[in-house]
Amino acid sequence: MTRYAAILLTLMMGTAPALAATPPANSYSQRLERLDPARRAAALRRAIVDSNQRCGRISNVAKAEPYKNLIGWTAHCDPGGDYVLFIGPDGSAQIRTCTDARMLNLPGCPPVKE
Repeated sequence: MTRYAAILLTLMMGTAPALAATPPANSYSQRLERLDPARRAAALRRAIVDSNQRCGRISNVAKAEPYKNLIGWTAHCDPGGDYVLFIGPDGSAQIRTCTDARMLNLPGCPPVKE
């Protein structure tokens, strides 16, 4: 994850409503969730591309299982494949292909059907 991706996520979500005085556990993910679907997909696609992954057209964006203090999101890119993104409370983003996430025993991606 690059610092650049975290900054872009923050900038792209800058039009979201102001946060309450008491910050929630993961305000970045909550702001991402409040975006309209097109802006949410654009923010996640930008984070994927900024982490040197391939992502053409993004689809099937959905909230996924959390991991520790990170909130999970999944997305499919064509071309590019399936990704899981973990958003930290500091706005950082960790991006993994679903193949890598399964090898690392990370949650978020559906199991491969055999």
